[in-house]
Amino acid sequence: MSASPRPQKRTAGTCVTCRARKVRCDGRRAICTNCERLGFACSYDESVGVEVVQVETHMPNAIAVPRRRARQACLNCHAKKARCSGSMPKCDRCQLHGLECLYRPGKRSLPLPNTAAGGAAGGSTDVVMRDESDLGAGYDQGPFTNSTSSPTGGTLEMPEPEESLALRAFDEFFSHVHHIPMFSFMHRASLMERYHAGSLDRSLLLALIGITSLLADLGPGTEEYGEKCIDEAASLCLAELERPSILRLQALVIVVKYRILSKRFSSAFMLHAIASRFATALRLNQENPNLCFLARESRRRLMWSIYMTDSALAGGQPDFALWADAERQIRIQLPCNERHFEFDLPEVTEPLLPPSPGPDGTVPPLPDMVGFMALHVRIHWMRSRVLQCTTKATTVPSAEELAALPIQCATLAAELQAFESRLPLSFRWSEGNLRLRTYSPRLGIFVMTHVWWRQCHIDLYRVFLAGLKEALPPVALAQLDPQFVAQSRQRCYEHARAMADMFAQVLSLSSSAPVTDIDLPGCALQCARMLYHGLQTAGGEMGFFAEGVQELAAVCLRAARQTTAGAACVSIQADIEKLIAQGLQLVSASDPSGAVPGAMHGSEGSSILPPGGIGSIPSSSQIAGHGMPSMSMDALDLSADMAGVAPVAPSNVSAGTSGSNAFEEAIDGFSFGPEMFATDAWANFSVDWLNMGNFPPGGGAN
Repeated sequence: MSASPRPQKRTAGTCVTCRARKVRCDGRRAICTNCERLGFACSYDESVGVEVVQVETHMPNAIAVPRRRARQACLNCHAKKARCSGSMPKCDRCQLHGLECLYRPGKRSLPLPNTAAGGAAGGSTDVVMRDESDLGAGYDQGPFTNSTSSPTGGTLEMPEPEESLALRAFDEFFSHVHHIPMFSFMHRASLMERYHAGSLDRSLLLALIGITSLLADLGPGTEEYGEKCIDEAASLCLAELERPSILRLQALVIVVKYRILSKRFSSAFMLHAIASRFATALRLNQENPNLCFLARESRRRLMWSIYMTDSALAGGQPDFALWADAERQIRIQLPCNERHFEFDLPEVTEPLLPPSPGPDGTVPPLPDMVGFMALHVRIHWMRSRVLQCTTKATTVPSAEELAALPIQCATLAAELQAFESRLPLSFRWSEGNLRLRTYSPRLGIFVMTHVWWRQCHIDLYRVFLAGLKEALPPVALAQLDPQFVAQSRQRCYEHARAMADMFAQVLSLSSSAPVTDIDLPGCALQCARMLYHGLQTAGGEMGFFAEGVQELAAVCLRAARQTTAGAACVSIQADIEKLIAQGLQLVSASDPSGAVPGAMHGSEGSSILPPGGIGSIPSSSQIAGHGMPSMSMDALDLSADMAGVAPVAPSNVSAGTSGSNAFEEAIDGFSFGPEMFATDAWANFSVDWLNMGNFPPGGGAN
């Protein structure tokens, strides 16, 4: 048997340098492409050793390959899977988009020695990355964040949310939250494009996650995490107080609404003032023809969201309103319908003021490009005028104001009727139109627009319900025409019944109740209060019976429970439960006359009331003579007249002082909560807090 021939020795196809580095080699002689590109020595002689060194000295007869670390991407580029330059202190991409640039701390990363001295001497700033163990046990990153972020500048900054959580929050937001008018300024395609490009402002991202975690279900533990996101977003907006931007303003508006829903009204009140200043600085209250349609429409919606929040916080009191004269201050058109905004279809809508009747007395129909967002803004404006009228009438009514009150009520009622008559058939309230929107994301705004229309009538007529805190004084009611008062009471009860029926129809839908703002629970509370007032004061005369009223109040409670989340809504639910259990607590006048000195009589005590008494039913000629149905604010004379209001006496108690002191109440906290929103005196629906001379002392700002 012959021996097999000895195999010939193969020529090495990989240089020793590439073999040591464990990379593919093209085998090019005399130097391969890798070694030529990196400047390494290249050899195919297997007898030559390779040493990986970090210094220039190395063993003889060996190829020195310097140790090189792969370039590390910053956290923003890593999260977006974008190319990162790795430059310090900011990579090129973060510097271009104005993003905060953070790098992942390595396990061997230690603080640089003498950083303070070096920075003072050399004038340069180094980025110091520390190991996670240096942060201490108190730093809990949570299960919903990357564990790759580290604080800079000595502060514990919240890590970047995971991409999966952010995308899930976006889906839930646009499915269940975006239809709420306060949040309709977000454009989904633009937001997603900016997020995937890595240029979405961090404060806006955190604010969206926070509000969605409260109003939708993002999973276990996300509600607490969302609260931290909101706090971080507020801190980021305040840190950039001198550099307002549209994105930070959007985040701030969301933060304000979150604080309202969370019953932190003092914080919301102050942050809203900053948001309004941001809007003024960015000229959101003026049209900008140089921008594209999407940018202009988003700015309009953002401005109108700020206005609606302002009118809700003011509650008809001009002193608390920052946009009290909206017709003059906000010189932009109303938002277009959702379809045109979503698909970038430019349209011209209407201004805030509705059109005047034509020569034949008819009001032109509503244009097709006007959607429910515009209607929602206009009904807020109309309600603000209603509250201004009733607030002034109930504070210190004079004889002249009482004489004008019936005509003012008729004027405002006619404007509300004109608002309803302009609606297309598909926009009006009916069981058919409601069921057609059962599975539509626009169901919520459809319901709330009609609920607000009913609430405007309740606000207009409940000042004539004796025993309510927000009603006219007994002496004023006694001077009004009894027929006018009786008709006003009946209309208030009718609208309360109709609102309760609306809630019952919404709850009967096969789908779940839509997510709404805190407005719906507030309206449900006032609806139940009016029903119990009718039961306790009119009874069978108005068709009220205990069993029926309790059933309708239970419907209001179910509507409040199933539509809104947050601590403020829980308080309103508790108020409705207390109302069902104990009934309505009516105010009893300590003074049977209830007379206000100098308010109802002339200087010599003689009556200055017109013949026939105050409050006779206005005739059609009287209404026409006052410019029906679109009377301006000047014609209504709704400006506050404080000439007859007595000054507030100084407090007798000073902290550690006696007598007068310039710092009296300086150490007292600021609390703007229960008097505005909670219990029986929710500011949006009551004027009880108007009796305050000063802000009440409390636990400080929230």
